[in-house]
Amino acid sequence: MALPIKPPIEPQLARSKADLPVGEQWAYEPKYDGFRAIAFVDGEEAMIQSRSGKPLARYFPELSFPPGRYVIDGEIVIDAPDGGQDFGALQQRIHPAESRIAMLAEQTPAHYVAFDLLALEDDSWLERPLAERRAALERTASGPIAVTPLTRVPEEAEPWLASGEGVVAKDMGAPYRPGQRTGMVKIK
Repeated sequence: MALPIKPPIEPQLARSKADLPVGEQWAYEPKYDGFRAIAFVDGEEAMIQSRSGKPLARYFPELSFPPGRYVIDGEIVIDAPDGGQDFGALQQRIHPAESRIAMLAEQTPAHYVAFDLLALEDDSWLERPLAERRAALERTASGPIAVTPLTRVPEEAEPWLASGEGVVAKDMGAPYRPGQRTGMVKIK
C-alpha cells in the first residue's frame, strides 16, 4: 500500500465524562458497541486494523470497501434484534477456525460504520479540523460504508444516551491525534 498513513496507527481516543459538553464547537454521534477499526484502502486492496494494531480482515470476510485511496476510522458492529449492537456475536468472530468464521459471517454479518477520515488520495488529513474531515468522509463514503449520524444539537443526542451505548461528543475544530485522549469525550 502506498498511502500517506501506514498501519499500524493508534486511533484517537475519548475521555469519559458524566454530561454532554455544550458549545458551538461540539457535535454528537452515537457510541457503538463494536470493535474499533481503521480501514486502509488502496485501489481494490483493503487492510483493517484493530485498536491495538492487529489485522482484522480474516475475521470479517463479508466487509468490503469501495475502491479508492483513503484511510477511515470507524467501528465494526453486528446489529442486534433490539436495534442496538450484539457485542457477544462480534466476539465470537475472533476464532482460529476459518470454517467457523465463514459460517458466522453468513449467519450474523457485521458491517462497518465510519466516523472519521484520516487520509484521502496522497494527503494525510490528520491536521485538518474534524469539520473538514467529516465533510470529506460524507462525500467519500459509499456502498457498504455507513457513516455514523451526527448532530450539532445536544437535545437530538439525548435518545442515544437513553437507549444506546451513549454518545461521543467531538470538537469540530480539533485535529486527529492518534493515541491521544483529546478533542472528544464519551458519555454513557
